[in-house]
Amino acid sequence: MAGFNATIAGVGDNKLDVYGATDVSISTLTFLSTDTYLTGGYTGLTAAAFGLSRPILSIEVIGMNTAGLGMVWIWNTQTSALMAYWSGTASAVLNQVANTTSLNGVVLTVRVTVQR
Repeated sequence: MAGFNATIAGVGDNKLDVYGATDVSISTLTFLSTDTYLTGGYTGLTAAAFGLSRPILSIEVIGMNTAGLGMVWIWNTQTSALMAYWSGTASAVLNQVANTTSLNGVVLTVRVTVQR
């Protein structure tokens, strides 16, 4: 199936932690061989998927494997989407990853912070 179907797995103590007074989750997103990037980003992420109950404030990529090198992942607060960018050229301009680009083998470690 094309699109995003990443597996979410907790890191550490059941993927939950506290950042100051705010609940956070440190998890991995593992993309399968059938996963492709869709223009507009990954919009199917919910707080519940990360074991959290409040609305998502941010998702930050804090690590990735070599399959994801070159991609810059950004949480779009307006659309609640995790979007991927890369230069893909000699220019310094970042462009959104092309629609249907394979994400096979990409593993992201993310910190999800929810609102208080």
